Amino acid sequence: MTHTHHLIGYIIAGGAARRMDGRAKVLLEVGGATVLARAIDRLRPQVDRIVLNTNLPASDFSAHGIEIIADRPEGGEGPLAGLLTCLAHAAAQSPAPDAILTVPGDCPFLPDDLVARLLEGMGDGDAAIAASTGQIHPLTGLWRAGLLPRLQQATQVEGLRAARHWAAAIGAAEVEFPGEPFDPLFNINTPEDLVRAQALAERFKL
Repeated sequence: MTHTHHLIGYIIAGGAARRMDGRAKVLLEVGGATVLARAIDRLRPQVDRIVLNTNLPASDFSAHGIEIIADRPEGGEGPLAGLLTCLAHAAAQSPAPDAILTVPGDCPFLPDDLVARLLEGMGDGDAAIAASTGQIHPLTGLWRAGLLPRLQQATQVEGLRAARHWAAAIGAAEVEFPGEPFDPLFNINTPEDLVRAQALAERFKL
């Protein structure tokens, strides 16, 4: 792949998390820092700028000093709405990036070689998504900016909702990340996951 100029990283945080008592997962604290602050720290050396996609009030995030965009109404609901919003935002930039990185807002331990490995996996293709411990993570991926019209068609005309189906439809490469000594793509869905994240942060000094 040619050098990706102006690679934008998007953290897709969606809305309130039902399984976390309605608390925004990006603002949960793990090892003394919010999941969002951890994601920003990990991504900053890997991308040119970071944008947060959330439907929560921008004032909740002012301390982090990053650009915030809300879902576009035509994107529908669910994870693909966030991806559509990010691709549309990227397309409106000047110059538009060659590709964008997306990560969900509930991963406190993102790998510091995420972009490098996804870029290698993507090669000349349209997308690459991360996988670990036998699971794919379809929202942790690199996407060519030119995919926007295809995603609009898929979500608005074909009614596609699942990110994994979209990744399969465009032939996204799957890039495996080692799950030992811990899964770098571990995500927090439940209060139990948060307890586990705290233990991992302590044990591995993350």
